[in-house]
Amino acid sequence: MNVINLLSEHISNQIAAGEVIQRPASVVKELLENAIDAGATEINIFIKDAGRTNIVIQDNGKGMTPDDAILSFKRHSTSKLNHVEDLFKMKTKGFRGEALASIGAISQVTMKTKHEKTDGNGFHIEYAGGKLIQKEECLCETGTIIEVKNIFFNVPARRSFLKSESVEFTHIRHEFERVAMAHNEVKLTLNQNDTEIYNLPESNIRKRITDVLGRNSNEKLVPILEETDIISITGFVGKPETSKKSRGEQYFFVNKRFFKHAYFHHAIAKAFDQLIPEKTHPSYFVFFEIDPSKIDINIHPTKTEINFEESKFIYSILLSSVKQALGKYNITPTIDFDIDNSFDLPHSKRNTEPKEPEIKVDPSYNPFSSFEKKNTVHDNKSSALNKQGFGHDPSPKDWENFYEIEDESDKKSNQLIEQDPQYFKQEFLIRERYIITNSKSGILIIDSKRARQRMIYDEMMNQFVSAPLDSQKLLFALEIEMNKDEIDSWKGSESLLKQLGFNFKSDSNKIIFESLPSYLDENDSKTCIENVTKVIMGDDADKGELAHEIVLNLIRSTHRIIQFKTNEEIKDFIERLFSHKDHSFCPLGKPIMQTKSLEELTSNF
Repeated sequence: MNVINLLSEHISNQIAAGEVIQRPASVVKELLENAIDAGATEINIFIKDAGRTNIVIQDNGKGMTPDDAILSFKRHSTSKLNHVEDLFKMKTKGFRGEALASIGAISQVTMKTKHEKTDGNGFHIEYAGGKLIQKEECLCETGTIIEVKNIFFNVPARRSFLKSESVEFTHIRHEFERVAMAHNEVKLTLNQNDTEIYNLPESNIRKRITDVLGRNSNEKLVPILEETDIISITGFVGKPETSKKSRGEQYFFVNKRFFKHAYFHHAIAKAFDQLIPEKTHPSYFVFFEIDPSKIDINIHPTKTEINFEESKFIYSILLSSVKQALGKYNITPTIDFDIDNSFDLPHSKRNTEPKEPEIKVDPSYNPFSSFEKKNTVHDNKSSALNKQGFGHDPSPKDWENFYEIEDESDKKSNQLIEQDPQYFKQEFLIRERYIITNSKSGILIIDSKRARQRMIYDEMMNQFVSAPLDSQKLLFALEIEMNKDEIDSWKGSESLLKQLGFNFKSDSNKIIFESLPSYLDENDSKTCIENVTKVIMGDDADKGELAHEIVLNLIRSTHRIIQFKTNEEIKDFIERLFSHKDHSFCPLGKPIMQTKSLEELTSNF
């Protein structure tokens, strides 16, 4: 009995859709690239509910004829390929002919299009679940309008895997920004829920990058430029002080196509070696122009990975160009041999006339006079001999002291151990963060910092379940500059972060903190905020797991050493520690206490 079946077109389209369309951002990416390939100079995007409900993309490109519009929803229908050799000469975004077929298979699609050479009406077509529902003439301008509704409506399992609205829209924004940076010659707008997010006019590359990232980024960009027979490299790198712990502002483009490349990223990271702190990442926006026959873009479903024929040479050229740019704009440390070494006069002396120093000579000075005086006073006897009793007649008292024996034990006491009168009255010994006390088998050493971390963690997690954590209002609001991804992450997790004690409001390029968790020391607030940002920028996690990670970062920021004044305070601290279930280890998994037995102590002597 035969077991192998030929899949229907409907099933094969859904399988292809699983590779090409992973989330609403994939739809935006594919349709944006189609509009660019159609020669559009203006593209408007309208999003509702982060693409779950509705995605509309309108362009003024060449448009399509009715026959092309119907054929475009068939798999492997494309206008970019005629021969196999064309695969290795690609300059367009798309070429596989799977985008519209995949989108139509998992959503309800409406298209209105009019070809630039058509004098009459345009053409209207509707697809749902891969099936043609309606086609007719319509009134529309030259170009194409595509509306995608209810993505994954016929694949509920796929729809259930979509993240929160803020996360999904962040992915859409990423795709939009990549196309916007690569095509600064195109006017682009992006709207979410009737709110304009971007309105980018045609501009140069630098202006387009600053429009996307924010005006403050303009002063932080260092231009790079390198022309060789192999490749042309242009773009910008961020100054070392703009490096961040989280990734996000790293962009490679080849022939105006965004791609990711770990090998080339290493080249830029190497150029910044010793200029930025460890575990931080530089920003860069690098554009490659290369012969299309020397790259292979057909190795990944989303076309974000590319093979380069001469990758090793490009690595060296990229490393050299970035180093040269950093050096040219005085970013790398240098020794300035032309520096003015003159004295910096005090302000009070700057208006006074300088005077030439005078030289005075004492003609009566005799350098040997002091030597003659010493010889006459001591009668040719050394001061060292006089000090030891030689050179003068002994007295009777000297002879009595000569036979007296001094008790060395009284003269020299053992000073290896400091004798504090209060020491023997104390049950505990405190040395910085460590509490040392007696135990049944020897001595017990407690790390008070880790013990405090355990107490704070348990208290915060227990309180978090039922009520918001205590917060402390800042006398002056704390402003932290962030990029759009980071701001979106804080806004998306606002309810959780407020429950953890962070009260804030957002601006276009910064977060303004009005109060912080009371457990957090104000001096450690910036470091803690950076760590929390890194946690919340990941994909949606369980609320409890996210709270656990954020509280751990709060715990890491507690550097204060407890100052104990009395034995009662120490006793109370230790009793509270032992009342916790996991009192042996801190929340970071490190031991809180250690016991040293008498045998271990003896072995050290």
